[in-house]
Amino acid sequence: MPLTDDVPVRRRTSRQAVATAERREQILDAATTAFAETGFNATSMRDVAARAGLSHTGLLHHFPDKAALLEAVLDRDLGNAALDATLDPHDGESFLRGLVALAERDARDPERTRLYCVIAAEALAPGHPAHGYFRQWYQRVRETVTTALHDLHRRGRYTADPLGIPAAATHVASMREGLNQHWLLAPDQVDLVASVRAQLQLYTDLPL
Repeated sequence: MPLTDDVPVRRRTSRQAVATAERREQILDAATTAFAETGFNATSMRDVAARAGLSHTGLLHHFPDKAALLEAVLDRDLGNAALDATLDPHDGESFLRGLVALAERDARDPERTRLYCVIAAEALAPGHPAHGYFRQWYQRVRETVTTALHDLHRRGRYTADPLGIPAAATHVASMREGLNQHWLLAPDQVDLVASVRAQLQLYTDLPL
């Protein structure tokens, strides 16, 4: 609470808070690498702790279990994606260009893309801790793409059959699943960004 009404309180970030935040990022980096290499199921908390230079007990101080660690890894990735691209579904043009920008980002970071592929595949199992997470995420993606395509149609910039927008939205929302794997397995043969741009260009006359 301010000491006077006209003097705001200036809160200083403690060194401990800064150190904790830095340590958390180190843990998430280590977990990202481990999950991308061996998957969630085959990765142990002790393995992540060793990669982060922590004791097992030290890791549990930050994350009580492996599911909480995975959730933090996924949340950070989605947060970074939001910062890296403008994905406003109410502006179809910027939304599609944002998808291209995300493809460009992912092409620069194969480990991040591999992590997504590995965890998404594991999460197909109903008992996987990320099963519900991905179900909700995929539903959200389909809904936002649908909104973006409808916006393009309203502006007269949608070039496919408007009655097929729901199916087109599913295609757009799903295309990266297959493209990612083709690119990761044969990066010298598959151009991820060009493939994404070409697919999206099927739905609009705007240059992407």
